[in-house]
Amino acid sequence: MVKLVRLILAFAATVALIVGILMWYRSYDPLPHKIRIAAGQENGLYHTLAQEIAKRLQERNPGWSVLILVSPGTEANIDLLLNDEADFALIQTVSPLPKKIAGITPLFPEPLHIIVRKKKGINEIKEPKDLKGRIALGLKGSTMRQTSHTVLEHYGIPATRIMDKEEHFGVIGSDKGVDAALVTTGWMNPIVEKLLQLDDLKLIGIGDPEGLAMRHPWLTVFTIPKGLYPGKSPVPTEPVRTVAVMSLLVGQADASDRLVHEALAAIYETDLRSSYPALLSAKAAKEYDAAVMHPSVAKYHDPSAGLNRLSQGLELISKSKEALFGVGAFALLIWSWVRRRREQVAATADQAQRQKLDDFIGRTLTVELEQMEVAEPEQLRRFLRRVTQIKQEALRELTSEKVRGDQLFSIFLSQCAALSEKIQMRMIYGKISEEVEQA
Repeated sequence: MVKLVRLILAFAATVALIVGILMWYRSYDPLPHKIRIAAGQENGLYHTLAQEIAKRLQERNPGWSVLILVSPGTEANIDLLLNDEADFALIQTVSPLPKKIAGITPLFPEPLHIIVRKKKGINEIKEPKDLKGRIALGLKGSTMRQTSHTVLEHYGIPATRIMDKEEHFGVIGSDKGVDAALVTTGWMNPIVEKLLQLDDLKLIGIGDPEGLAMRHPWLTVFTIPKGLYPGKSPVPTEPVRTVAVMSLLVGQADASDRLVHEALAAIYETDLRSSYPALLSAKAAKEYDAAVMHPSVAKYHDPSAGLNRLSQGLELISKSKEALFGVGAFALLIWSWVRRRREQVAATADQAQRQKLDDFIGRTLTVELEQMEVAEPEQLRRFLRRVTQIKQEALRELTSEKVRGDQLFSIFLSQCAALSEKIQMRMIYGKISEEVEQA
């Protein structure tokens, strides 16, 4: 009897080994050694993000060569994919994807920034008269330009009122003849940050983002929070209501499963989000409702989908289908219970960390209010130390990926940076005042 049991176990182990080898052979998919990513203009948000993704792809796959392609924008990137001149591309979603292109993952929302010269006296776009002159609408071949025209048409602003030379929006910072720029980009864009630090430029919103978003389904209502951008004084001074599009990493529809998996792993299994906090978390990306996503995306976010292929392979070579099904179902049940339990524990921990984040924000606001009553440089130095300690405590204690990926965490970091700079400026001013009085 013992020998029979051993024989059965040996046979089962042999069958499992053969099935494993067959499944590995069927799923084996050699990866290309040269990956091309269509991005955007050099030094822009898409280009710098693509460089970081490329770096992590190479770290995970030594020997790979990853090339970043410079382009005017989304339309050009899609053409590169359709012509088989790129493997991946970063685009803004303003229309359905072509059949030969599949979504890989959503990246981050890109709000419409309307940057105008302060001397124009414009505070919000509500009607045609609110916008005129020389306006940078974006480069030809970019969806930024397409979104700009959508806004102009919505408010009935005729082309005769606009002087447009298909310029990059950064021109408003160097050419005083440019009156405004319509910029659809993520808030991490370094060029936008530099523009909003200029004294003669300001950020305005639109009067009815809900109506604009309802008429154009690829747009969503978005609020740029007060003080998001650092500077002498935080920008904007008040929350700005606008609309946003979603940026998306896309690839060819017939891209290999392993290539798609490596791209997703480079984003969600590395420290990329520490450099780009606006990136959606893996859970948020999983829930994103895209029209056409690559089949491998679902497999990446839900590894249990791979059990179907394994069960089918076992059924082909096994006579006891019912027994295998029962074992598999039981194993899946146990695995699902363990996963739900882990998710519950993680959710509880995330909630606790969110509460801590609220406490850190409250402490920072307290420091900001108290330092306003102090003018002595040495006394202000104590407040500067408190801000630094609060920030260090937050970075040390708030380790949850979900909390660090939350927009409120990014606002907290910006708040700390702005408050530190404000206190330092007051200290410098106080020292100068003392020296003048002594003189």
